Amino acid sequence: MKKENNTYCRVPFDSVTVSPTGRMQLCCEAQWTGGTEITKLKDVESIDQWFNGNYLTSVRQKMLNGERVSECETCYKNESTLGSSTRTWHNSQYFEQHNDVQERSIKKVDLKLGNKCNLKCKMCFPYASSELWKEWKALGWNTKDKDPNSDTSWKYYDGYFKEDYSWPKNISNIDKIKKASEGTNILHVTGGEPTINPEFFDLLNHLIETGDSKNITLEVTTNATKIHPRFFATVKKFKALTLTISMDGVDKTYEYVRYPARFDVVFENIKKYSAFVKTLGGNSKLKFNFVLQMWNLHNAVDVVKRLTPWAVNESGAPVRFEELHDPKFMHWSILPHDNIKKVIKQTIEEQRKDNDKLTNWGLIALGRMLKTIKSHDTKNKEYLLYQLKKFTNTQDRHRKIDLVDYIPHLVGLIR
Repeated sequence: MKKENNTYCRVPFDSVTVSPTGRMQLCCEAQWTGGTEITKLKDVESIDQWFNGNYLTSVRQKMLNGERVSECETCYKNESTLGSSTRTWHNSQYFEQHNDVQERSIKKVDLKLGNKCNLKCKMCFPYASSELWKEWKALGWNTKDKDPNSDTSWKYYDGYFKEDYSWPKNISNIDKIKKASEGTNILHVTGGEPTINPEFFDLLNHLIETGDSKNITLEVTTNATKIHPRFFATVKKFKALTLTISMDGVDKTYEYVRYPARFDVVFENIKKYSAFVKTLGGNSKLKFNFVLQMWNLHNAVDVVKRLTPWAVNESGAPVRFEELHDPKFMHWSILPHDNIKKVIKQTIEEQRKDNDKLTNWGLIALGRMLKTIKSHDTKNKEYLLYQLKKFTNTQDRHRKIDLVDYIPHLVGLIR
């Protein structure tokens, strides 16, 4: 097999992924096809058994043969519109130093310890937030025919609302994760919000006690709404820390999208996290993740300019842009063309200014994403706007908030 194979991906050869439901899947981007394979952590003897089982073995062989894998459609789509994807990034990292396409061993554990979270982000849903789980139930959205994401999100599947998100409380499940993590090079933990999860610290302390932490790069994604009193002392015992802070806006836009967080509190925490990561030295770094959507397109340039200075040791663009695909009715392309053109113009004008290199890289990344506007299908725009209005007005009434207090220029779009 040649590196040019456009279906091959290193992830199933190098990693294991545990979803918020305790179900193992191909990767964090993979679409679950609802197959019959055993995927629940509680149903396997070990994570090694899953890694060496029939499902991943079949996926690897398809990739080696150059066959498309249905679960990988998200990456295929990103490659066709953006020219790159999670798949191409992992491959580029691997092939810089290796050439054995068949080698396989668990080098990374990608982990979501349930859906425990303290936020109700606008574009998120119960699969990844316990607070949204409660809100969906209160709104009566917890059934197949009422769920607003049932026909728009690949994470939706019949029965997801009834999954056992408390599976991390089962000692047997955590023991399996501990065992797999002991020999890994990278432990990647996202949420929910990992820093408010006791099992997160239980796992880290186990790896410290076994001595494995000194050989593991710890990758943590946090919403930075809190700083756990044990976080700094614990993570400094790992080989390196990559801290990613999810920031989908600044000021009032941030507070609307990542409800009910307060931007002033989070921004102060960012400063503290930044100062701490600087003390670690080595390969430790801090960066930001921005999910581009219709709620925050107007805020994207400001995010790059205001957050980039707080990044640490990031050689690429410190603000990573991720395009929201689901729910479709929140994709940035449903905005009026004048809104989009205004941001494109703003991005171009900012690139002409005397910015530092890292800020410019962030602006360039944003510009490249906005150039894909013509590739987005808008034939169902009227229906998507209907879904957006229905969803937003219902949810905001329940929260007793008003869009006019956060992003007033978008009020006309939903009323």
